[in-house]
Amino acid sequence: MTTRKPVVAAAVFGVAVVAAVVQYAVPSVVPVLERDPSTSGQWWRLATPLLVQTLGWYQVVMNLVTLALVGVVAERLVGRWRWAVLFVAGTVGGQIAAYAWREPGGGDSIAICGLAGGVLVWLLVHRREEHPWALWVVVGYVAALAGWGFGGVPGTAVAVPAAVVVLWLAPTRVVLVGTVGCCVVLALAGDLHGVSLVSGLAAGLAVTLPRR
Repeated sequence: MTTRKPVVAAAVFGVAVVAAVVQYAVPSVVPVLERDPSTSGQWWRLATPLLVQTLGWYQVVMNLVTLALVGVVAERLVGRWRWAVLFVAGTVGGQIAAYAWREPGGGDSIAICGLAGGVLVWLLVHRREEHPWALWVVVGYVAALAGWGFGGVPGTAVAVPAAVVVLWLAPTRVVLVGTVGCCVVLALAGDLHGVSLVSGLAAGLAVTLPRR
C-alpha cells in the first residue's frame, strides 16, 4: 500500500468527532440536521444527516471506527480526489434511496459505504494480493453491514467471523466477487447500505478503470 498521508480522511474524521461532541452537547441540533422526508424546501438536509448519528452512542462509535479504517485504506489506495468522489457517490445513492423510501434518520455510514464499494473495485482491478489490510477491512465491513441488515446484532456476530474464515480459506478473487455480490443483494433487499455500496462500486468503476 502506498505511503501517501490520508489527509482528507483525517480531516473528515475530525469533523465527525466534532459533530458527535456537538450532538451530545446540544441535542436540539439533531432534529434540525437529520433526514426528514416529511419536510420540504430544507435543502441542507441533503448533506447534514451525515453529521448526526440518530441511533445512539453505538452508532457514533461504530461509524467513527469504520470511517477511520475504511477512510484511511481508501485514500491510500485511490488517492484524494477519488476518495472524495466515492464519498459523495455513497452519500448521494443513500440519500436518494432514503428519501424515495421515506426513511428518516442520519449517519455517515452511507458515505463510508461509497468508499468501501470503490475500494472493492480497486482491489479487483489492481493487484489485490499486495494490499491484505485493505482486503480485510473492506470485506469485514461489508460482512458486518450484511449481518446487521439481515439479522441485527446476532446477524453481525455470525457474519463477521464467517467472513474471517472465508478470507483465510478462499482465493482472494472469489472473496472479492462474493463481497460485490453481497453488496448487490443488500441493495436489492432495500437496504440503504446496499444502495450506497453499489453506488460506490459504480463510481469506483468510473474512476478506477481508466487507470489501466
